[in-house]
Amino acid sequence: MHLLNRSDGRLQAARGLVARARSLNPDLVYCVDLAAVPVAVGLLGGRGSRMVVDTGDYPSAFLRQVGAGPFRIGAALLMEEFVYRHAAAVVVRGRHHAAVMRGHGVRRVEVIPDGVDLSMVRPVSDLGLRARFGLADVLTVGIAGHFTWYQSLGGGLGWELVHALARLKDLPVHGVLIGEGPGLSHLRVLAAELGVTDRLHMLGRVPYEQYSRYLGLIDVCLLTQTNDSSSWIRTTGKLPGYLAAERYVLASAVGAAVDLLPDEMLVDYEGRWDQTYPEKLAERVRSLVADPGRLAAGSEMRVKAAEFDYSRIAARAASLIAEVLETAPR
Repeated sequence: MHLLNRSDGRLQAARGLVARARSLNPDLVYCVDLAAVPVAVGLLGGRGSRMVVDTGDYPSAFLRQVGAGPFRIGAALLMEEFVYRHAAAVVVRGRHHAAVMRGHGVRRVEVIPDGVDLSMVRPVSDLGLRARFGLADVLTVGIAGHFTWYQSLGGGLGWELVHALARLKDLPVHGVLIGEGPGLSHLRVLAAELGVTDRLHMLGRVPYEQYSRYLGLIDVCLLTQTNDSSSWIRTTGKLPGYLAAERYVLASAVGAAVDLLPDEMLVDYEGRWDQTYPEKLAERVRSLVADPGRLAAGSEMRVKAAEFDYSRIAARAASLIAEVLETAPR
């Protein structure tokens, strides 16, 4: 197996990776993401090679969600239709996406979700680490992920948390953000405007081997997705990690969260961008402050993480690849 990674601009990367792939003459090109560069390599990278496209996104629907122009949406639609017709298989993250793919007539759809290493991600309570960040005597609400920001929507990942904190100033509630991304600078400005800078802790990126310790700092993990087609098909890597660490989760009632979480952890989300969602979150958090014993429901979540263990999903991916190669023309 050869791993080819993009490190340059789109056009330059496509040229270089296609040339590299052709020199290897692969039997199969496994494209990670339904995007221009990997699909170009899958199409042009080998004489008679098979192409599998692994994607957790619905590009054209996402571009509509963020208000992209018609040219970008049209280009995404063309690329999607090409993949639907020419890929030997399309790998998706959840059953909702699989239904969309089958509706497009894709010949082979395989559901292989984002995963978690259960041997490394587990419930951890590190009181010393909580004290270090000033979180010893507060309820923490947080997110682990890559923080984006969409100007057309007026927010991004973490927007709902900052606004919820502003509605909970009378209670000992703090926010915790684990990860990096361009959205963090916007969240800092928003926190300052709403007067909650002292309650928002941005911890940055942490090594995977330390992920459990830092995730243990968060009492209530948020999984917020907009209620539209691009989000219903997305099953992010956040959820398996939250389940494995036995975190209490508050998730918008969208996508895989609806299949996996109990009703008490689901929050209604209305449409493309729900301005009322922070208030709904604040109400839920307020009820948890009043009855912290309910957080124990998180301890029941790890059993649900078993289906996302890398050992299981890797075996499913290997089986798919073997089947695709077996059916390839000789």
